[in-house]
Amino acid sequence: MKTLIVLLLIAGLLAIAFGYWGLNTVQGRARFDEMAGMIPLFAGIAGGVATLLALILAAFRLWSARNHD
Repeated sequence: MKTLIVLLLIAGLLAIAFGYWGLNTVQGRARFDEMAGMIPLFAGIAGGVATLLALILAAFRLWSARNHD
């Protein structure tokens, strides 16, 4: 489960960074102008969900470890 948390966190942060790049930089807006930035927007949202899920899983793992000791 520890590996899953780390992978979710890394993937989430990368997706958020991609979303930021695609929506808030000149190069990103030029690259995704044909769809009005829908790809970076949804990637950023998915990244936020993945990051939140990783944090929830980490908190649950920590809580579970403390209650079983």
